[in-house]
Amino acid sequence: MAELNIIEPVAGEGHNLELHTELCAQRYNQLIAKFDEVDGRLTKIEVMLTEIHAKIGSMNTTKLEVYLKWAGVVIMTLTAFISGMISYIITV
Repeated sequence: MAELNIIEPVAGEGHNLELHTELCAQRYNQLIAKFDEVDGRLTKIEVMLTEIHAKIGSMNTTKLEVYLKWAGVVIMTLTAFISGMISYIITV
């Protein structure tokens, strides 16, 4: 991470427009470089968050599939049990 070096006012800057313009250009370029660095870091964070979001979404889908499969097993077991009970009652 680049540090932001503060360019202090120079003696005579207030009276010399060319000196003031040069110092302002240096300060401006330094700020632009810092903003570019921050933008790059934010882009990396955005990519990571997008990946995390996608993984969480797929995990939820996987959990839902597991729950639905177990619900199917429970329903089929109950259906078989009730069918067995009904056939037993009928034959007795």
